[in-house]
Amino acid sequence: MRHFALGLMVVATTLLAGGGRADAGMDRTCLKNARQDHKDCIAQCQDDYRSARLVCRNIDPACGKACLAGRQACRDNADQILSTGVLPDGSSLANCAGGTDACKATLQQAKQACGAPCQPTDLTCKECVDQAQIADFTCRDTCRDSWRTNATVIALLQACRDGFKQCVGQCPSATPAP
Repeated sequence: MRHFALGLMVVATTLLAGGGRADAGMDRTCLKNARQDHKDCIAQCQDDYRSARLVCRNIDPACGKACLAGRQACRDNADQILSTGVLPDGSSLANCAGGTDACKATLQQAKQACGAPCQPTDLTCKECVDQAQIADFTCRDTCRDSWRTNATVIALLQACRDGFKQCVGQCPSATPAP
């Protein structure tokens, strides 16, 4: 027990001497650089993976990646409908006039009305925020259901798939690695 108390005093003294912060001697620039290196590494691994998958399908990676980028741009248009709730013809998604953006805005307004951020002991505020989050989830879920079943969205996503298949079909074969 005596060793435990002595160890506890050493830890407390060390923390107090360091200003109470465990990261007091940390180089922030080094940490920022390490995070960026990690993000860059992930991006490179994802790119390598995409290239390898294309080669496995005997598709030239440069051409295949251009097809993937085109498909993503097409899907972004469909995702925009979900976000805004507005179809290309100017009409609204059923049960989702403002899209998921409106759901998020309503959540933020509700949180402010609750008095968020809540104090740890303010259970009324926490319950109010919980109810607002449930309403937000329900709103976004309703929008997604409407988006998934909308004929215009279904046709748009099918056009994205068809365009991708056509693009990849025109790509040259992958050159085998030596």
